[in-house]
Amino acid sequence: MKKLRLSLQMKFLLSIILIIVPVLGIIFTWTGIQNEKQAKEQVLTQARVLSKQVILTRQWITDCGGVMVLMDSKGAKNTTCFIDDRLQTSKGWYQRFTPAMVTRTLSQYSLKQDLYRFRLASLTPLNPENAPDDFEKKALSSFKQQKLDELFRFEKRDGKHYFQYMVPLYLEKGCLECHKMLKESSNTVREGLSIFLPIDQMSLSIKNNHLKLAVYGTCLILLTISTLFILMRRMVIKPLQEMEKMTSEIGRGNLNARVNINTGDEFQKLGLAFNHMTLRLSTGRDFLEEKIAQATFELSEANQELKTLDQLKSDFLANMSHELRSPLTVIRGGVDYLNRTIKLEDNRNYLEIIDKNLARLIRLVSDLFDFTKIEAKKIDWSFEEENLTVLIEEVIEILSPLALDKKIPIIYEPSGHIIMKFDLERIEQVLVNLMENAIKFSDQKTEIRINVQQDPESVTVSIKDHGIGIPEKNIETIFDKFSTVPSGRDGKTEGTGLGLAICKAIVEAHGGKIWVESIRGISSTFFFTLPKDHSSTFLTYSMKNH
Repeated sequence: MKKLRLSLQMKFLLSIILIIVPVLGIIFTWTGIQNEKQAKEQVLTQARVLSKQVILTRQWITDCGGVMVLMDSKGAKNTTCFIDDRLQTSKGWYQRFTPAMVTRTLSQYSLKQDLYRFRLASLTPLNPENAPDDFEKKALSSFKQQKLDELFRFEKRDGKHYFQYMVPLYLEKGCLECHKMLKESSNTVREGLSIFLPIDQMSLSIKNNHLKLAVYGTCLILLTISTLFILMRRMVIKPLQEMEKMTSEIGRGNLNARVNINTGDEFQKLGLAFNHMTLRLSTGRDFLEEKIAQATFELSEANQELKTLDQLKSDFLANMSHELRSPLTVIRGGVDYLNRTIKLEDNRNYLEIIDKNLARLIRLVSDLFDFTKIEAKKIDWSFEEENLTVLIEEVIEILSPLALDKKIPIIYEPSGHIIMKFDLERIEQVLVNLMENAIKFSDQKTEIRINVQQDPESVTVSIKDHGIGIPEKNIETIFDKFSTVPSGRDGKTEGTGLGLAICKAIVEAHGGKIWVESIRGISSTFFFTLPKDHSSTFLTYSMKNH
């Protein structure tokens, strides 16, 4: 799964949101809860005050033995009287109102104003209107059994919300005068005062407050996040973007780029340090370019001088090896004459030593001559259609006496004639060189195996011996000129190191490739490939070397 990568400003924005939203959300939620709690406390306080007022009014009426009310008055109409206690005056009949009657009448007045209402509730009411509801029954039982001072609830009735509050009313001596049938002692809960306060306005106010808090909270959160984000972009992101832009310019090589940060803080100091660094880099680059130009000029002159010296060396070696061939040929003829005329055994032993060293010297001069001609690109190539299979068999036949001296058979199983264009003399030189090395480096009574494989584009020849192998450190350099490796298990080295270099040059001139694979102490296998379509590969080689 690909890892999600966010920019610094997105990380900062998310961090602000994850911090500000929960914190302010908790604050506004707590504020809303506290406001609602405070509103409910206010309603409860209002109910308590109202109940105190009603109880004090009832207490006053009780202490006064009731109040006389004109029956024809507006306030006394439609009032049910359970006690017939009247007084006739010149203004009419007066009826004595008990605390319960006054309480009921006041409740009716307040109900008309839609302010509140209250009523008396008793488990044994004289007036059926004072029969308690379920809540009031529970409250009266709690007042008697648990000695509670108050009980309240929030309810919804007829589509409106009410706060119902109830407190106990105790029997006093004044009450027993009216309630003569009661046997309870004073300070006994006889009934309760139930107050109903409409709270639709309070509920609506709480909802409005919650809505306002939500709106204000959302606006404050958005404003806080926007302000912090803008400040962060101005004070952090913008300077960083300026630094990133200039860093990219320097990465593209423009060391004249400069940072322009005017924040008056650490970013400005960092920008000044950055500009100082780029100035030093620019100065260092100019100094290095001057040194490189000077060194390049000196190297060019030295290279030209080396080319001249190398050409002189190559010309000298070519001329020297050419000049050495003539006297060596004469010496070779003299040695051959002495071999035919001298019969004494001691003298013939000396001649044999001279003959071997002369052959070695002739081979050295010949290799040196061939290598200098190849290196000087003065060699003449003769590409003709030849049979590679026949050439390999001829080379095996030539070198068989040398292999028989070490009792080493050369195994080659031809798979048919291979007709292709190549320089017969030069490829023969490659085969002779590789087979002679195989014979020289092989242990006695082992074998040398030659294998030829072909495909539609090329032919690959491999020559495998069983000898000391090639050290790993020499694998890469064995085809370099004058590179030598141990030729025996005694660790001694022989040869000039030109044979394999000549083989490489010849094979590459044909457009092929030569390499070696070796197992130390067991065997070495030399491979070389020759392309069947010689014309294009030789043209490429010629263009590359000219």
